[in-house]
Amino acid sequence: MRDLLDDDLAELYSVRPADDVRLARLREQLFADRPKRRSRNWIGIAAAAIAVVMITGLVVLLRPAHRDPAATMPRTPATSLNEAATLLETTERPTARYQHVTYRIQEVLSAAAFGINAVGNTLTEFEYDAWVPTRPGEMVVTFRRETGQRRPVSGVQPRSDQAVGMLSLPRLWTTFCAATPCSEDSVSVPLPADPKEKLQAATSQLLSPFTTNEEKAALYRTLAQSPEIRWDNGKVSVGGGLVQFTVDTATGRVSGVEVSPPAQSESPRRSVTVTYEWTDQRPS
Repeated sequence: MRDLLDDDLAELYSVRPADDVRLARLREQLFADRPKRRSRNWIGIAAAAIAVVMITGLVVLLRPAHRDPAATMPRTPATSLNEAATLLETTERPTARYQHVTYRIQEVLSAAAFGINAVGNTLTEFEYDAWVPTRPGEMVVTFRRETGQRRPVSGVQPRSDQAVGMLSLPRLWTTFCAATPCSEDSVSVPLPADPKEKLQAATSQLLSPFTTNEEKAALYRTLAQSPEIRWDNGKVSVGGGLVQFTVDTATGRVSGVEVSPPAQSESPRRSVTVTYEWTDQRPS
């Protein structure tokens, strides 16, 4: 077809040799294949890809890599009774239905505590548990038991099947509470002025599961008013006294107490460690 058109053009127009080049260019323009129009779909595809990348990146930025529990501000360890009182007042609020307080007690008991009419002393271990509901109108559950761990101290020793009499069980607090709300009765009793007696009288208030954190904080500040009552890295004592408390410097809670007998006395020596937890379960 190209040759026929060349002949037709030659008949219509006389072609000079110089025009051969122009004719060749004209022929090329007429018969050259039209370039295929590039599809503009790639523009939409690219835009969609960019949008996906942007949205995905936004999701990655907004979604946390992992779910951490709620952060808590670190507390500065207490360096005095007054600072421990502040920690108690700012301690965590109830996070479950019950506060479970466990007491591990070691006490030197006489043979009479086991119903033995003889002279003897035995170091005996007990465990007390108290589940105090956080809501009013619910039953308080307390358990007291001997763990079976005994160590001879002197004299006649009880047999393994001889249990401690109920009246000889160590008494840590003075209040009986059947249902919430509970309050420790001894909190309303003024403390003695003498520093030694003051610290000893505060024992039941500080150990009771029914004493609130606010009441214990007020008690700390009362004890701190006596310069004879010393603080030594969480150890609270008074020179020549019979009682020494241990306060957790991170929480302000009482974590232990040591009661030593005076010289040449048959009074029992008592050691108590205290732990706390929040729980939704308790024995019925």
